[in-house]
Amino acid sequence: MKKARSSLVLLLLAAVTVKVLWDVVEPMIPYLIAALAVVLIIGFIYHRITRW
Repeated sequence: MKKARSSLVLLLLAAVTVKVLWDVVEPMIPYLIAALAVVLIIGFIYHRITRW
């Protein structure tokens, strides 16, 4: 019984940790996608310029 209780507490702690991390990361997702797009575009332009 004690092992089951500690497993449930650990599972609850993991769920709360994931929720808190998601709440921290979620607002940054649009900025991360925009930054990735900018880096890809600049990388593509740089690649095309250096291949000529």
